[in-house]
Amino acid sequence: IHDGENITTLQPLYMDIFKPKDDNFKNRPAIIFTHSGGFLIGSRLSDDMLALCDSFARKGYVTATIDYRIGMGATVSRFLGIPIGVKVNEANGYRAFYRGIQDSRAAIRFLKRNFGSYGIDTTKVFLVGSSAGAILSIQNLYLDKPDEVFSDAFLSPSLGNLDIVGFQGFGGKADASVAMWGALQNPEIIENEKTPLFLIHGTDDNVVPFKKGMPLDGIVPPNPAVSLTLPQSFGSFCIDTALNNRGIGHETYFVEGEKHEFYGAGTGNFPPEGPNEYWDTIQWKIRDFLLAQFQPKADFKFEAQNLVVNFTNTSSENYGAFWDFGDGTTGNDEYTHTYQQPGTYNVKLIACNRNLACDTISKQILVGTNSLDENSLLDEIKIYPNPATTMLYFEGVEEPIDIRIFNLHGKTLLIKKNMDGNQININELQRGFYILEIKTLNRKIFRKFLKVD
Repeated sequence: IHDGENITTLQPLYMDIFKPKDDNFKNRPAIIFTHSGGFLIGSRLSDDMLALCDSFARKGYVTATIDYRIGMGATVSRFLGIPIGVKVNEANGYRAFYRGIQDSRAAIRFLKRNFGSYGIDTTKVFLVGSSAGAILSIQNLYLDKPDEVFSDAFLSPSLGNLDIVGFQGFGGKADASVAMWGALQNPEIIENEKTPLFLIHGTDDNVVPFKKGMPLDGIVPPNPAVSLTLPQSFGSFCIDTALNNRGIGHETYFVEGEKHEFYGAGTGNFPPEGPNEYWDTIQWKIRDFLLAQFQPKADFKFEAQNLVVNFTNTSSENYGAFWDFGDGTTGNDEYTHTYQQPGTYNVKLIACNRNLACDTISKQILVGTNSLDENSLLDEIKIYPNPATTMLYFEGVEEPIDIRIFNLHGKTLLIKKNMDGNQININELQRGFYILEIKTLNRKIFRKFLKVD
């Protein structure tokens, strides 16, 4: 806490940057982690920030933990030159967190400006913050207009606009934010902003209120010589409510009865025994949330003619693909595949984008008809019941037919020639899935059925 803000010094702000080991890839998403400390203490070297950077670099991200300006101005009263009282008011508190907003935006612009040196995809730079850092990650999304900045920021000495610090250009807004036990000063500034946000909070937080309240109010002991009045904040519950009222999608992880930094840290540092059981859970949830922001959606179509199947990759992104055709063979990119025998095959496609994020989809396809695609299975011929126990019946077949039943590995188990009836006894088959081939004079039709006891 400083005696006013009129005496300033020029100093660098540092970030530590982590990358996957021996990495030459040039399109990695990036995460900037912002530390806790109530804008009064803390640094980029906090245990949790370093651990998160290390963990997510191992998952394939470029990560950074940053310093931002800390400290608050105050009115100091003296008697005979000796300080006897310190008063921090709402304006002092607002200016402190506004400096942090400026610095975190500058960190984003720094990484975007130097994307080539660190192998970063500039369209996928995320903010993850704890406590005071969470306030920065939330404000980054919603405080984006000059008229939304409180006038306190421009009291003498003026702090200037949002992007006055650091390199200009490149944009200082995150592409998604995660806020662990954070808050927002004014929910009205949310407007219709749809940038993805993930809120994590304990409902009994006594440092940054889960609902509405003053940060630090629950932990500062009474002291007649010190007055600390920070701006009122709206915690994750209020932000969640505001987003729901606006119909804006977001994610939450609220834990009943838990307090501040409930993964086992105290102002970012772990006790000797390390973090608690929530540490892994929160990491997994952040991992899934961020991956969802850029993971492609895998899908494919297929069209078969006898044993030849044309596969078309219809994934949302198609930077790279890997096919497993279910018969022991694999391939890449677009594909025409010839099977050696009829049957049902489990075909898997792994589709990846330029960030090396991948998605997998599997489909069972039936191979061996004259004409077959995934939307046309000649519905005029039906078999029932399915599942079946002893007898299988046909509907829609009027001419003599040949029947063949084979298993999913293509082994023929039963053959009937020139059948005139509409039923077949399957009592001797073992429990499991089978393929029924119905052959007429002009075509073959395949149906899958389940034999049960």
